[in-house]
Amino acid sequence: MWGIAKSAGSVLSVDVGTQWVRLALTRLDGEVQEISRERIASVSAAGVLAALDAGLERILGEAAVDRSDLVFTVVGSPGVVHPETGVLEHASNLPGWGDAATLEELQARFGQDLLVMKDVYLAALGEARLRRERSENDFVLLSIGRGVGAAVVREGHPLSGTHGLAGEIAFLPVTVPSSKAPSTSEPSRRGALEEAASADSMLERAAQAGATYGTVAALMDAAWDGDSAAHAVVERESMLAAFALSAFAVTVDPPLVVLAGSVGLSGGARFAEAVRAQLGSLLPFPAPPIEVSQAGENAILEGGAEKALQLAWEKLSSSL
Repeated sequence: MWGIAKSAGSVLSVDVGTQWVRLALTRLDGEVQEISRERIASVSAAGVLAALDAGLERILGEAAVDRSDLVFTVVGSPGVVHPETGVLEHASNLPGWGDAATLEELQARFGQDLLVMKDVYLAALGEARLRRERSENDFVLLSIGRGVGAAVVREGHPLSGTHGLAGEIAFLPVTVPSSKAPSTSEPSRRGALEEAASADSMLERAAQAGATYGTVAALMDAAWDGDSAAHAVVERESMLAAFALSAFAVTVDPPLVVLAGSVGLSGGARFAEAVRAQLGSLLPFPAPPIEVSQAGENAILEGGAEKALQLAWEKLSSSL
């Protein structure tokens, strides 16, 4: 008989957003010790790091854990993590986050026992963990919030592609260029689809129609309550989501689609139904089932904890 000593250590998972940094501390036996979040004072790399420091101090203090007890840390980051260098790219919603200095700052805090991973891949891992008992190991996760991204999950693991770019659907062109000549303008740093379908774009469209909402959740509620301006915004959003998903439907033929991010979570089952109806109108075959994420807003933290526990076990077992 053997077991895991509670003194063996803990792992840390971090969810980096544009407004909050969320942290979860988990024992090596899988028990969650503490979850914390810190508001980002300024949307910049410096602002994120300051919030991370404050959150780390808070969560370690509340759990009575020393920093030296951290066996491994996994950080879920927006943008793309280069598979060889670990450098962050295409994190356009966080100015300065893609600078090489960011990785150096993170390594200064956590040493070599650190993995920075694309946030939507961690969300997919967290979702796959909850669906494992039902053998739902293959699906496409579509996340729409301030950013837009996706993950193709196969046998419980997200596919990252050659350069870690798989699922970067933010850069899908929304319209076909009118000229056959190559465009001389720079492509959008944020991506055409993200500019059209992000949560803040939804709020902007509603405001242009004379309806101001503080959050996507409030906009969704208004749409379901019959507000015509809000309903028009949500209907357009369902069309954009279906457009994005049509690319996956005809390439990987997923048995299931999972909606995540603030738009998917706020929209709930009614938005999922609307997206499936739109998707069905685009395809010559039945659209796959579309569900709302079971992991919810904790998906990235849960996926990060799962990955951190795996790496911690590999580290500790290699030292036996």
